[in-house]
Amino acid sequence: MPATLTALPSPGSGWVLVSGSEIRAEESSLSALVGKQSDVVIGLPASKVSTFCVLLPVTDDSLHENMIFAQVEKRGLAAGSQTETIYDFVSVKSDESGETFAVSVVSPLNDEWIVNQAHGYAPTAALQTPPEGGARLWREHNRLVLGIFQNDEPVHVQALSSGAEVNGNAAQEISLLLLSLGGDTAFDDMFPSGTEVAIGDLSEAAKEDFEKALSIPVTSYRDRVESRPEATGRLRLLPEPVLKFRKSRKTKKSVAAVMSVLLVVYLVAAAWLWIEGKRVAREVESLERQIAIVEPDVTRIQQISQRWSRLEPAFEKTWFPLVQLNSFTSALPGSGVVVREFRTTGRNLRIRGQARDVQFANRLLEDLQAMDAFSSYDWSMPNPKVEKNNTATFEIEGKPSNAGADS
Repeated sequence: MPATLTALPSPGSGWVLVSGSEIRAEESSLSALVGKQSDVVIGLPASKVSTFCVLLPVTDDSLHENMIFAQVEKRGLAAGSQTETIYDFVSVKSDESGETFAVSVVSPLNDEWIVNQAHGYAPTAALQTPPEGGARLWREHNRLVLGIFQNDEPVHVQALSSGAEVNGNAAQEISLLLLSLGGDTAFDDMFPSGTEVAIGDLSEAAKEDFEKALSIPVTSYRDRVESRPEATGRLRLLPEPVLKFRKSRKTKKSVAAVMSVLLVVYLVAAAWLWIEGKRVAREVESLERQIAIVEPDVTRIQQISQRWSRLEPAFEKTWFPLVQLNSFTSALPGSGVVVREFRTTGRNLRIRGQARDVQFANRLLEDLQAMDAFSSYDWSMPNPKVEKNNTATFEIEGKPSNAGADS
């Protein structure tokens, strides 16, 4: 996305913040000028950027980068093995003879040039409005700079060695430069027809001296260079520290986004658990109130059940001792068994007696177990005691089948 502000090297030793033709601020250092603003594109001066044209044969687009880097190495502009070469290229012309690219190679930048929050970086010439006649002369950091443009793209930029003054010496150096470029096939159909001088406060004598020695006409004089309304940085020209900073910032933003999502999920889960806990607490309170309401009735029912268990024998005739005795006597054989004791304790029965032999005692036990009147009883009898006269003394005990559960 284009930025609204451009940081350009000033004609003197500092930097200017420009929006179109308006100068917003001036500072001695780049970091002080940009500050914390993120919508500023930094213009790299000609002393830090080498710009040239190269004509490549018609070939697959994927091969352009390697072929252009070979041209960078051929010109001795590649960085050493310890540093990555920062360069960019833009297609400016294409026909049947091949495709012409404008190549920009950035020299290694020291720390004072690194502004992490900057919107981007680009050559100063690429941030200016296209000049009349195809060439422009301007001053940056006390040096004259000549830029040759094809349409709106700089195809050759060079800081002059003749000093910072616009005079005949500067014109002669420009003429020699144009003469050397005239023999470069990459500049066919791109040779400038005139130059625009974007330097203010020139005397008439200086203008006359400059124009006499220049091989192309001067199209106009302007006070200063103007930045493009919407400046765009070159992604390939971003310094490595800035790329690392952006990657780190992106990672932090991703982590922050993930943490935010997790926090939202946690808060939603916590809110749900809080609401659910409130609901469960209300249900528990409701159940406790219901229990408190029915608890007296439950206690009363338990008490009634206990009383009934004690009174039931008085209402159920099968539990009456006389009825049980009558039923027992019906189980006695005609002879061979003498009952010494028939005792009831609650619902338990105990029968003691003497039988002709052990077999008669066992038969009495079996008859009791088979009787319908005592079907609700469990009967038990320890081994009968055999007396000297061979009779057997026995003791039979009967307990209700549910005696264990009742107890």
